Amino acid sequence: MDILLFVFILGLLILLHELGHFLAAKALGIEIEEFGIGFPPRIATLFEWKGTRFTLNAIPLGGFVRPKGEGDPEHPDALAQAPAWKRFFVVLAGPAMNFLVAWLAYLILFVGAGLPEPQGVLIWYVEPNSPAAEAGLQVGDVVIEAEGQPTRTPEDLQRVVQAHLGEPLTLTVLRNGQRLQVTAVPRPDPPPNQGPLGIRIVVYGWRDAPLSERVRTAWETFVGHTRALIQLPWQWVKHIMGVQTERPAGELIGFRGMYSSFSLAFQIDRVSPTPVPVYSLSLLASLSLSLAVLNLLPFPALDGSRLLLALAEMIFKRRLPRRVEVAIMFAGFVLLLSLMVIINLREWL
Repeated sequence: MDILLFVFILGLLILLHELGHFLAAKALGIEIEEFGIGFPPRIATLFEWKGTRFTLNAIPLGGFVRPKGEGDPEHPDALAQAPAWKRFFVVLAGPAMNFLVAWLAYLILFVGAGLPEPQGVLIWYVEPNSPAAEAGLQVGDVVIEAEGQPTRTPEDLQRVVQAHLGEPLTLTVLRNGQRLQVTAVPRPDPPPNQGPLGIRIVVYGWRDAPLSERVRTAWETFVGHTRALIQLPWQWVKHIMGVQTERPAGELIGFRGMYSSFSLAFQIDRVSPTPVPVYSLSLLASLSLSLAVLNLLPFPALDGSRLLLALAEMIFKRRLPRRVEVAIMFAGFVLLLSLMVIINLREWL
C-alpha cells in the first residue's frame, strides 16, 4: 500500500509540474496538442478541450505536455517559433507550480496542526517481546515523563533510560487523551537496532495559535526551506573544492531513499494523534521544492537551461541555431540520465 501511495505522490508532483507548463502555454496562446496523464503507451483518450487531447497512459509516473508542432519546430504554431518571452514564462510555470504546491502543503500542515512545540515523545513502533511490549506500551502512546522528569524530546527520554538500565522505570504516557503510568525495565544489553526499551520514537507536540501566526509560520518555513535548497549546490561545490570542510546537510537520493522516507512518514502519521498527516505533508513539500529547485538549475535538459537560453535571446536579440540547442539538450539529457542511474544504483549496491 505504501509503495502505491508513494508512486501516486511522486507522479502527482510531476503531473502538476506539467500542468504548470500547460496552463501557461494556454494563457499565452500556444497550442497544445496533447496533455498526457502518465507516460506512453497510451491507454485511452479521455476527452478533448480547446484543441487539446487529454490522454491516459500506462506508466503512472507523472505526465507530459506535447505542444503543437513538436515534431516540426519550423511549424508556425510550434512552441519553438514563439517569442522568447513566451517560451520563458511557459518553461518557468512548471517549477512555479511545484513552488505553489510546496507552499500549500506547508499551509495545510500548520493551519491544520498548529505550531510545533515539543511536548512529548511519540511511540510509532513497539518491538515484540521487548520490555516496552511487556509493560503494555502501545503504538500511538506519547511519553511525557520518565521517573517524574519531563520528556519533551527523544534525547530527554534516552537520557533517563540510560540512567536506569536494568531497573524499573516509571513512564507517564498520554493514550487517547488519558494520562497513564506504566513500568518497564530497560535492557542493559538489547538486541541490535532495538534499544533498551524496544521502541521507535519521534518528537511530538503542537500548540494552538492564531490563524495569522500559522499562515506566517507556513510562509517562513517555505522561504527558509527554499533558501536552503538553493544554497545547497553551491555548498557542495565548496565542499568538493575544499573551501568548506563541513559536509553539507543535504544530498541527492534516488527512488529507494525517497520511498524509505515516505514509508516512514506514512507509518508515523497513521499512529500520530495530530489531525493532519504532518510528516507526509512535510516530505511532500520538501520533494516538491526539490523538484522546483532542481529544474531551475542551468543544466542542459532541465528547465533552467531553457530559461537561460530564452533570457539570452531576449537580451542579445539572437538565438542559437536550432541544431546547437538540440545537441546541447541531448547531451544534457544523457548526462542527467547517467547521473540518475548512478544515484539509484548506489542505493542498492
